[in-house]
Amino acid sequence: MNRDQPVPAEPESEPGNPRGQLLRVIALGGWGLVLAVQVGQYLHSPTTANFIVTVGLAALFFLFLAHAIFMHVVQRRHWHRVAARLQGAAYLSEVHNLPNRNYVLSELRREMPRARLHQSPFVLIQLSIENIDDIRRRRGEDFARRSVNALAEVLKRLTRSSDFLAHLGGARFCVMLVDCSLEQSFIYLKRVPGTLSVSDGHNVLDVPVTARIHQYDLEALYATDVLRDLEESRPLRRREEPRPDALVA
Repeated sequence: MNRDQPVPAEPESEPGNPRGQLLRVIALGGWGLVLAVQVGQYLHSPTTANFIVTVGLAALFFLFLAHAIFMHVVQRRHWHRVAARLQGAAYLSEVHNLPNRNYVLSELRREMPRARLHQSPFVLIQLSIENIDDIRRRRGEDFARRSVNALAEVLKRLTRSSDFLAHLGGARFCVMLVDCSLEQSFIYLKRVPGTLSVSDGHNVLDVPVTARIHQYDLEALYATDVLRDLEESRPLRRREEPRPDALVA
């Protein structure tokens, strides 16, 4: 990923078991009451037997209190870890931990106002292995996974740190070229191979890569519309210059 990942926000409150918490509070209160009664009895009759019972009850009470505090801290930390993972999963793909579709939409919502303000367009390019289902059926899941990983590795090497690479799901990836015109984007496209050489363990096979392109028109207001325009655009033929109709009005 070429930009900072969003920092998972800590949840406002962690889920709890109100019934269990109530039982712990009642038990703690009961132990405190028993201890208070025993302390009063010892003060009234300070015998050795009362002293031993009082010390034993006090030890049990503080052990119970320490256990309750410990469990609360452990559960709280566990919840924050789980919440952070869930938050991260909402923005990260399983492929190389790249940003996923949700992150792309979030990035578009940040980039679109800036592009309109400065009249500076950006270009979205979708690069995909469109016959991935046929590949999976003919060559197996392992070869299909290798093909997707190979495309991800190529795009990670080719994409500048100032641009943005994301995984849209399946065998589809999206590259955002900021401060870039439709014509300038072809410089990037020329560097992307039309086929990938992927080994199945015995032979090296060629896997075709399909490209789609869309330039933000500085008018669309919704990120979902911009991404849909990209996904519904016609695929480019290999080494084809970006067409004027790639700019969707």
